[in-house]
Amino acid sequence: MNGYLKAVIGAIIGAATAGGWLVVDLLLPEPIGDYLLFALMGLANAAIGWQVGRVLEKKRNAENGNLETPRKGLKTNSN
Repeated sequence: MNGYLKAVIGAIIGAATAGGWLVVDLLLPEPIGDYLLFALMGLANAAIGWQVGRVLEKKRNAENGNLETPRKGLKTNSN
């Protein structure tokens, strides 16, 4: 996928996201809706940032030749 196509797809996703937040803002009642909307936006941005960080970490590990990713869950007993 070339850079131009990625930019167009990113612009479409950004416009759709902004439109979605605008619709939610218009549907929620005025004083409480703004607080709820900003909290939802903060959670969404935190989740997106976390996922981007995970993807970049995997990419960096693959470039360095370390294909192992940290395992989730409990570690086995080493006794």
